[in-house]
Amino acid sequence: MDDLTVIAEANGGYLMRHQLNDLGYSDAMIRQAMRAGVLRRVRHGTYVPQRGWDLMTESQQHAVITRSILDKLGPQVVATHQSAAALLGFDLYGADLRDVHVTRLDRRRGRREAGVVFHEGVVDDDRDDVVTVGGRLVSSPKRAVFEACSLSPLETGMVLATSAMRTGEVSHADLEEDGHRFDHWPGTRTARLAIRMADPRLETVGEVRSLHMMWRHRIPHPELQREIVGPDGRLIARTDFAWIDDCHTGEFDGLVKYGRLNPYVSDVGQVLTDEKAREDLVRDQQLGMTRWTWAEMSAARQAATAARIEQGRERSRRLYRRNRTTIV
Repeated sequence: MDDLTVIAEANGGYLMRHQLNDLGYSDAMIRQAMRAGVLRRVRHGTYVPQRGWDLMTESQQHAVITRSILDKLGPQVVATHQSAAALLGFDLYGADLRDVHVTRLDRRRGRREAGVVFHEGVVDDDRDDVVTVGGRLVSSPKRAVFEACSLSPLETGMVLATSAMRTGEVSHADLEEDGHRFDHWPGTRTARLAIRMADPRLETVGEVRSLHMMWRHRIPHPELQREIVGPDGRLIARTDFAWIDDCHTGEFDGLVKYGRLNPYVSDVGQVLTDEKAREDLVRDQQLGMTRWTWAEMSAARQAATAARIEQGRERSRRLYRRNRTTIV
């Protein structure tokens, strides 16, 4: 491992210009390293190794920039909003990550400056509003969820809140109990709705977005992670969504299933065969299934996808409900 990578990892993913100078890099050499694709400048005087940067998600990149700013500003600020959520490792689909958000601890007025939003706020030590992550001051998970959701669209807030609940850091009860003190914030109504609709049983960003799509297009709320059991009591499948009264199930097919986490390295198509066999077993239990992909939840295609789910539910009612046996 080269010195650049070692120092960057020790810092939290970045290098400062003076550190590069200490390693023997003149300003001309830094510019040459940038042209060669070795270094990338992410802020004035702040650089990252290009190779590692390219492997990061947008949220991970934002976390690196946030660390660099916190280290520069020192303990008079705390990372807040979506910047805190990034440092806490929460999912940030659709979040605005152009600026780093911090809240001042010196009670001075807020401002926006050089890609940093300084919020003016009150941090309550008695409520454990601040935690330490990697030696840096960060909003607590409960507060970070409200902060970020108050600045985000509903779908983005649902993704973030669900992720926070899934980690076990917060719960619906925690957020409901603690959240009333933020009612005076702009955007709190949207934040509360996002939190109410979030559910830790949703295992991926795609599943959260799917539930938001159903809410938006007035599809009845499904049962989540329904276990389908055969006549012999054997578990056949666990479906993402189910409308059992309609004899129908739904599945979000994400890229992970067919991409980099595909267990069949030597035969990448095998997972498709397995999924088809699994779907056939579900249908054998007199249950229909609708599947959709990430692309089918785009703004242009979402209404058509929702209509296809509704058509599937109607078809399953016609095909399977007349054969259903009800035990009282």
